[in-house]
Amino acid sequence: MSNDAWGLEGKTVLITGGASGIGAATARLAAGDGAVVVIADLPGSDGAALAEQLGGSFVATDVSSAESWAELAGGLDGLDIAILNAGVEFRAPADFQLTFDNPGTWDLDLYRRAVGVNIDGVALGVRALVPVLDASGGGSISATASLAGLIPWSPDPVYSMTKWAVVGLVRALATPLKAMAIQINCVCPGAVATPMTRVTDGSVPDHMADPAHIGRAHLSIATSGQTGRAIKAVRGREPEPHRFATVDNIGEG
Repeated sequence: MSNDAWGLEGKTVLITGGASGIGAATARLAAGDGAVVVIADLPGSDGAALAEQLGGSFVATDVSSAESWAELAGGLDGLDIAILNAGVEFRAPADFQLTFDNPGTWDLDLYRRAVGVNIDGVALGVRALVPVLDASGGGSISATASLAGLIPWSPDPVYSMTKWAVVGLVRALATPLKAMAIQINCVCPGAVATPMTRVTDGSVPDHMADPAHIGRAHLSIATSGQTGRAIKAVRGREPEPHRFATVDNIGEG
């Protein structure tokens, strides 16, 4: 029995990429705190089984598709929190351990997949869900970015680019969404033990974080009342907001 509590009793929490990894861990934590969980993931994933186990619901969703998002949003009676977590890598870790990244050899299909899931999956999700949250009287969005969205991650620059985009979108949207009583933040994990990092047996290697650690960071920032934050979440440390440098010479030169 978990002692985690975020005041989620009776609230609706939507989680994309919710069938495994960070998404599944977040779904379990939210359900354990009394939330009604809506898991969105690809058809054929384990999302339906997990939703049944948690007493929630499953929606087959392609987060890179505006049409799929419209269908998902149209089926929601209300919404309190959206965790936009779905994500994919561009280069597999086993690949970039062997070779440096060479933009001249990028696979364009994989490139469009990474941009579609990692960037469109957040931007289109915000587009579809903001009207639902607004009609519900406000709420909270938390997106999964990455430490690779705060530093230049040279082994996989395309992945890094997509996560920088998520951080930038979240920070830029904080002010306009505040007028609708909607908070938006992102969580920036380091290495996490998930199927995307080739950990499929539930173990947590020494250099990786437990997915539940990231899930707690999501639910904590989503219920904090804060907005525009990028929360760093790494193994062995309490999640903390990243401190961005200020730019004070706009318009000069």
